Amino acid sequence: MVGKRMSGRDTRELIRLAPGAENIGLATMLSDLIRQNLEQNPGKWADFDKLDAHICLEARDADVTVTLEFARGRLVIHGTCGAPSIHISATAEALLTLPIVRIVAGLPHLFGPKGRGLRRGLLTGRVRIAGIFLKPIQLIRFTRLMSVNG
Repeated sequence: MVGKRMSGRDTRELIRLAPGAENIGLATMLSDLIRQNLEQNPGKWADFDKLDAHICLEARDADVTVTLEFARGRLVIHGTCGAPSIHISATAEALLTLPIVRIVAGLPHLFGPKGRGLRRGLLTGRVRIAGIFLKPIQLIRFTRLMSVNG
Protein backbone atom coordinates (compact mmCIF):
# COMPACT_ATOMS: atom_id res chain seq x y z
CA MET A 1 0.00 0.00 0.00
CA VAL A 2 1.41 3.41 -0.98
CA GLY A 3 2.37 5.61 1.94
CA LYS A 4 2.28 2.86 4.57
CA ARG A 5 4.82 0.58 6.11
CA MET A 6 4.25 -2.70 7.87
CA SER A 7 3.74 -1.07 11.26
CA GLY A 8 0.84 0.89 9.81
CA ARG A 9 2.51 4.31 9.93
CA ASP A 10 1.37 6.46 7.06
CA THR A 11 4.18 8.48 5.48
CA ARG A 12 1.58 10.82 3.94
CA GLU A 13 0.63 11.85 7.47
CA LEU A 14 4.20 12.13 8.74
CA ILE A 15 5.83 13.89 5.78
CA ARG A 16 4.18 16.94 4.33
CA LEU A 17 4.89 20.06 2.33
CA ALA A 18 4.23 23.48 3.88
CA PRO A 19 1.96 25.82 1.93
CA GLY A 20 3.82 27.07 -1.14
CA ALA A 21 6.44 24.31 -1.03
CA GLU A 22 4.32 22.07 -3.27
CA ASN A 23 5.31 24.39 -6.15
CA ILE A 24 9.04 23.82 -5.58
CA GLY A 25 10.43 20.84 -7.47
CA LEU A 26 13.22 20.22 -4.98
CA ALA A 27 10.74 20.10 -2.07
CA THR A 28 8.51 17.62 -3.87
CA MET A 29 11.47 15.48 -4.92
CA LEU A 30 12.82 15.36 -1.35
CA SER A 31 9.47 14.38 0.16
CA ASP A 32 9.10 11.60 -2.42
CA LEU A 33 12.68 10.40 -1.86
CA ILE A 34 12.32 10.24 1.91
CA ARG A 35 8.95 8.46 1.66
CA GLN A 36 10.38 5.87 -0.73
CA ASN A 37 13.47 5.35 1.44
CA LEU A 38 11.32 4.73 4.52
CA GLU A 39 8.98 2.39 2.65
CA GLN A 40 11.75 0.41 0.98
CA ASN A 41 14.14 0.25 3.93
CA PRO A 42 12.34 0.00 7.30
CA GLY A 43 15.70 0.38 9.09
CA LYS A 44 15.66 4.07 8.14
CA TRP A 45 12.74 4.70 10.51
CA ALA A 46 15.15 4.74 13.46
CA ASP A 47 16.96 7.78 12.05
CA PHE A 48 13.70 9.46 10.99
CA ASP A 49 12.26 9.04 14.48
CA LYS A 50 15.37 10.51 16.14
CA LEU A 51 15.96 13.43 13.79
CA ASP A 52 15.21 16.76 15.48
CA ALA A 53 16.73 19.44 13.28
CA HIS A 54 16.02 22.14 10.73
CA ILE A 55 18.13 21.37 7.67
CA CYS A 56 18.34 23.94 4.91
CA LEU A 57 19.34 22.79 1.43
CA GLU A 58 20.36 25.57 -0.92
CA ALA A 59 20.96 25.03 -4.64
CA ARG A 60 22.98 28.20 -5.26
CA ASP A 61 23.04 27.97 -9.05
CA ALA A 62 19.28 27.36 -9.32
CA ASP A 63 18.34 29.94 -6.65
CA VAL A 64 16.26 27.31 -4.81
CA THR A 65 16.16 26.86 -1.06
CA VAL A 66 14.15 24.45 1.08
CA THR A 67 14.19 23.66 4.77
CA LEU A 68 13.43 20.21 6.10
CA GLU A 69 11.96 20.60 9.56
CA PHE A 70 12.41 17.24 11.30
CA ALA A 71 10.60 16.79 14.62
CA ARG A 72 11.23 13.24 15.84
CA GLY A 73 9.09 11.21 13.46
CA ARG A 74 7.52 14.08 11.55
CA LEU A 75 8.78 16.17 8.66
CA VAL A 76 7.55 19.43 7.16
CA ILE A 77 9.34 20.77 4.08
CA HIS A 78 9.29 24.56 3.65
CA GLY A 79 10.18 26.63 0.60
CA THR A 80 12.37 29.02 2.59
CA CYS A 81 15.44 28.86 4.78
CA GLY A 82 14.92 30.26 8.27
CA ALA A 83 17.45 29.63 11.03
CA PRO A 84 18.62 26.07 10.32
CA SER A 85 20.73 23.93 12.60
CA ILE A 86 22.43 22.55 9.47
CA HIS A 87 22.80 24.47 6.19
CA ILE A 88 23.99 22.63 3.09
CA SER A 89 24.81 24.92 0.19
CA ALA A 90 25.93 23.56 -3.19
CA THR A 91 25.07 23.43 -6.86
CA ALA A 92 21.84 21.67 -7.77
CA GLU A 93 23.88 18.85 -9.31
CA ALA A 94 25.90 18.35 -6.12
CA LEU A 95 22.73 18.28 -3.99
CA LEU A 96 21.25 15.64 -6.27
CA THR A 97 24.30 13.40 -5.77
CA LEU A 98 23.92 13.36 -1.97
CA PRO A 99 21.36 10.50 -1.95
CA ILE A 100 23.59 8.24 -4.07
CA VAL A 101 26.69 8.44 -1.88
CA ARG A 102 27.26 4.99 -0.38
CA ILE A 103 26.94 4.60 3.39
CA VAL A 104 29.63 2.53 5.13
CA ALA A 105 29.47 1.85 8.87
CA GLY A 106 26.71 4.46 9.14
CA LEU A 107 28.74 7.25 7.52
CA PRO A 108 29.00 8.60 3.96
CA HIS A 109 31.82 6.86 2.11
CA LEU A 110 33.77 9.79 0.67
CA PHE A 111 36.36 7.59 -1.03
CA GLY A 112 34.04 5.57 -3.26
CA PRO A 113 33.13 6.57 -6.82
CA LYS A 114 30.11 8.66 -5.81
CA GLY A 115 31.67 10.03 -2.63
CA ARG A 116 34.77 11.41 -4.34
CA GLY A 117 32.74 14.18 -5.99
CA LEU A 118 31.24 15.15 -2.65
CA ARG A 119 34.67 15.08 -0.99
CA ARG A 120 36.12 17.24 -3.78
CA GLY A 121 33.19 19.67 -3.43
CA LEU A 122 33.75 19.96 0.32
CA LEU A 123 37.47 20.58 -0.15
CA THR A 124 36.99 23.23 -2.86
CA GLY A 125 34.06 25.00 -1.20
CA ARG A 126 31.56 24.10 -3.93
CA VAL A 127 29.72 22.18 -1.21
CA ARG A 128 29.44 23.96 2.13
CA ILE A 129 27.93 22.47 5.27
CA ALA A 130 27.35 24.85 8.17
CA GLY A 131 26.63 23.04 11.43
CA ILE A 132 28.75 20.00 10.56
CA PHE A 133 30.64 20.29 13.87
CA LEU A 134 27.73 21.51 16.00
CA LYS A 135 25.21 18.84 14.94
CA PRO A 136 27.27 15.89 13.63
CA ILE A 137 24.87 13.18 14.83
CA GLN A 138 21.89 14.92 13.20
CA LEU A 139 23.87 15.27 9.95
CA ILE A 140 24.77 11.57 10.01
CA ARG A 141 21.12 10.60 10.61
CA PHE A 142 20.02 12.88 7.78
CA THR A 143 22.63 11.43 5.43
CA ARG A 144 21.59 7.85 6.22
CA LEU A 145 17.92 8.73 5.79
CA MET A 146 18.54 10.36 2.41
CA SER A 147 20.82 7.67 1.01
CA VAL A 148 19.32 5.26 -1.48
CA ASN A 149 22.39 3.03 -1.09
CA GLY A 150 22.17 1.95 2.50
